[in-house]
Amino acid sequence: MPSTPVPRPPWLKVTSLLAITGVVVWPVLAMLGLLGAVPAQVVLNVGIVTAALAYLSIRRIKQDRAIALGDHPDQSEPSPDETP
Repeated sequence: MPSTPVPRPPWLKVTSLLAITGVVVWPVLAMLGLLGAVPAQVVLNVGIVTAALAYLSIRRIKQDRAIALGDHPDQSEPSPDETP
């Protein structure tokens, strides 16, 4: 199914670009960390921030697409009150 074009908020564009940059830069930092040129804490922090930004960006994009297609992701599971 082709993706539905959905206008993105500016913060999502920024976090998506930062996540992509982190994915590209992190392996280089990891190698430099193994060589001792970069502290291990920096490598770990970049990895954690990259993962968090990617997670937030992907969740928001999926939510926007679901809304654009007419699905309601919050209502996909019935609440405990609605179960028979």
